[in-house]
Amino acid sequence: MAENYINLWVGYDLGNAYSQISCYNERKNEVDSICLPGKKAAYEIPTKLSKKSNGDEWFFGEDAEAHMEEPWIFIRDFLVHYEDEPTMMIGGETFEKKALLFKFVTLSLELIGRYYPHGKVEWLTFTAPEFSRKLIEDLLELGRTLDIAPEKLKIQNHVASYENYALCQPKELWQHDVGMFEYNDTGLSYCHLTINRKRSPMVIQATTLALGAYLNGEDYKVLSPVELDRRFLNVIKEVLGNRNVSTIYLVGRGFEGDWMNMSLKIMCSNRKGFIGQNLYAKGACYNSMLEATKSKNQTFIALNDEIVPENIYLQVTRGRESFRYDLVKAGSDWYNIQETAEFILDGTDTIPLHVRDFVTNKERLIPLKLESMPQRPNRTTRIHMHLEFEDSNICNVIMEDKGFGSLFPGTGKTWKKRLNVVEYESPDNFEITGRLILNREVAERVPYYFNMSGMKVFSVEELCYYIFENIYAVNMDTFGEDLLYWLEKNMNEVSLTRGLKNLIKGGSTLKEIIRYFMNYVDYYTAEECKHLMQIIDDLSHQNPTESKKLEADNYIRYCRYMEAIRVYNDVIYDMEHQAKDEVTREFKGDTWHNLGVTYTRVMNFSAAQECFKRAWRLNQNENSLKSFLWISKLLLDETSFFDAVENSSLEEDDINAILGEFDRVQAAAGSDRNERLKLVRDINNDKSSEMYHQRMAGYLDELKEWYRG
Repeated sequence: MAENYINLWVGYDLGNAYSQISCYNERKNEVDSICLPGKKAAYEIPTKLSKKSNGDEWFFGEDAEAHMEEPWIFIRDFLVHYEDEPTMMIGGETFEKKALLFKFVTLSLELIGRYYPHGKVEWLTFTAPEFSRKLIEDLLELGRTLDIAPEKLKIQNHVASYENYALCQPKELWQHDVGMFEYNDTGLSYCHLTINRKRSPMVIQATTLALGAYLNGEDYKVLSPVELDRRFLNVIKEVLGNRNVSTIYLVGRGFEGDWMNMSLKIMCSNRKGFIGQNLYAKGACYNSMLEATKSKNQTFIALNDEIVPENIYLQVTRGRESFRYDLVKAGSDWYNIQETAEFILDGTDTIPLHVRDFVTNKERLIPLKLESMPQRPNRTTRIHMHLEFEDSNICNVIMEDKGFGSLFPGTGKTWKKRLNVVEYESPDNFEITGRLILNREVAERVPYYFNMSGMKVFSVEELCYYIFENIYAVNMDTFGEDLLYWLEKNMNEVSLTRGLKNLIKGGSTLKEIIRYFMNYVDYYTAEECKHLMQIIDDLSHQNPTESKKLEADNYIRYCRYMEAIRVYNDVIYDMEHQAKDEVTREFKGDTWHNLGVTYTRVMNFSAAQECFKRAWRLNQNENSLKSFLWISKLLLDETSFFDAVENSSLEEDDINAILGEFDRVQAAAGSDRNERLKLVRDINNDKSSEMYHQRMAGYLDELKEWYRG
């Protein structure tokens, strides 16, 4: 029988000397500090490890301190210089700090099991005084090893945890501003939270003051209680002054003991005061709770040096709807931001990035121009955008060309922009042009395959493009059960599929079905859709012979030559018998010409020559004549060549131009500039090589892929 797990929301204060863990108790609606076994108030876990020499037995915390001598290797300070010194040597062994971090956190998290035997960590927030980029990356990787989803692991500094803690207390504790003194081995500091209630959500801004000049990291160890009290009293008078502060928090080992007499009385005059050592772990835990319940940023946004103060978004369209697509929300920790978006460019090579300052509400536009874009038709370039930050101001934007499915494969070309989103000023002369069509999100990119063309489409936008460009090959069978299933199940387009089914069930025409589909997706403009509807009207007035020729023409487009030959012969039979009075001489000539092209593609030059001859007699088209002359040259049929020249109205210059073009094409086909021919020659010239058969098989596979594409 499967276990019924309780999802836990956890905060983890990671310190070099001590670490702490807190877990949100949903039943009590409060935070539990996770204590060491048998010690109700011992929530400080020494950040230490012990490993047995030549073994794989580990202890952590106080148990590690009990194993400091041989045959044990005692390990501490593995978070010091974490970025610059990735390894450390102890007891003759070299350890990776990353591995030590993973071991310590994994072992210490097992303490939660004493409180919640059936609990599973769902949300985890790490907090520390500061984080290096390497530590952030390793903690994110650690989350994956702990089976915590990336979006459910957060990282924030102590100031952010303090903000979360303070604002999750009863409202009377933050009726006005909030302050916190921290006193430890680095000296005394003060962090003031200014609360702006005029905005919704409220804006919390943190200001930190270093007060080591008053009380340094050694003073609390050597000064008398009276002197400590006197100095701290002076700090309180100067720092708090006339500030309207509801609550003061005291954290750090420097505040332990009974030395605060006068200072505590003055500090708590008309204010609440609290002393504790687990504020940061609890604040991180509150952050996990806020994230899990989707309450974060709904009531307040806390700004500090680690927080991005800007909302960053794109203005996009999807269907007939135009809306704002948020990339970064003000109040986000910069090192947690890994945002992406995919969209299709329509009538533009510049992406307008909208940046709005949360405090001032001032909006700026940052134009991201994509230089040297691949040359494609409009709306066939899909861009993948990725945003990440170096700090709270500097944003790196990476954009990659993803192409347009198999219709226009992506090049992988990237554009990188490094932006100061706080200080950037919009250019005066920039105007937004075109639009960004937001990529519809699907669980898995499953293609739909068109049998006639052999083409695959991976999105409804690509399907729009395919229908528009291949309208002559589209009929009611195109909107069959397979396509409708793909739209509903693979593209998640339930509403679109329902509308199409209703139209088909109600006996709607092909024109009505295509109009509904095009309007729903809104990929083409109104003018382009109107043009498409006119083509459909023209097709509906064609006789069966003309429609059959269009079918054969499409077979040529998709290299299905034997089917094209079969259908062209049916068309020729019809136009020479029952439909001979319904089609023009030009139509008949074009049919023979296209059949000649098809025979040329399958290298039946004799049959192609006869087709081009008939085509020229019927349509008097110069292309048909040129094709006949070229085929005659290939067949070395000088008689037919000169007969055609004599019976034509071509001038000598025209004939020389045709012959010159033929010679150039023939020379290029046989020269080393023809990369495929050169490759075949190189392979054949090396038949004795052991790699001959492997190289030839590889070439044939490549040729097949090229042919299919």
